[in-house]
This record gives sequence, structure tokens and C-alpha cells, in this order.
Amino acid sequence: MKQDKMLAQMRAVTHAVYLKEHAKVKPILDREAQLRGQLSMLKQQVEQSRALIDDSHEMKALGVDLQWQKWHTNARRDINQDLAQVTAQKLRAMDKLRTAFGRKHAVETMEDRFRSEAKEKKNKMLFDRLMDLD
Repeated sequence: MKQDKMLAQMRAVTHAVYLKEHAKVKPILDREAQLRGQLSMLKQQVEQSRALIDDSHEMKALGVDLQWQKWHTNARRDINQDLAQVTAQKLRAMDKLRTAFGRKHAVETMEDRFRSEAKEKKNKMLFDRLMDLD
């Protein structure tokens, strides 16, 4: 039963590592969603302001349209840069999560196989003992 206890301990450890890696992914996904929401909101603002600026000759004369375009272009660039960094973090975190899941799954499979083989061995021993009684 020593191997059974060792596999149970390995299962607990690999499960804990998997949960730790999983917990690291959530804030990254939340940040990615926030940035994508900001991009969507910026796009909506640009579409809404386009009609207003196109109809207003005063705004064009004052150069507001160019300032607005410059601002939203810079804002979009900054958000996209942040999104690229978060996406890179997410990919690294997901790789670690996949590795942790693979280890967890492998240990679970080994433990299940060990238990199944031990059960088969016990059943065979009981059957052989029963057959010897005759």
C-alpha cells in the first residue's frame, strides 16, 4: 500500500499545483476582458462622434476634429499595446496551466490504474483461494 499512499499524495500535490495555476489565469482573463471592453467603448465613441464632427463646421474650423482623431488614435494604440502584453501573459499562463493539468491527469490515471490492478489482483487471489477449497 506504500505506492497507493504515494500516488494519493502525488494526486493531492498535482491538484494543488493545477489550482494555483488556474487561479493565476483568472486575473489575466479579467484584465483582457476589461481592455477589450475599452476598445469596444472607444470604437462606439468614435462612431457616435463622427456624425457630430462631420456636421459641425465650427469644430472643423477650430481643429477639434483633428485633436479628437489624434486622441482616439493614441488611446487605441495604448489599449492595443496593453492588450498585447496581457495576451502574452495569458499565453504563458495558459501553457503553465496546460502543463499542470497534464501532470494532474497523468497522476490521476496512474492512481486509477494502480487501484484497478490492485482490485484485479485481489479478486484473482480470492478466486484462487476459493478454488483451492475444493
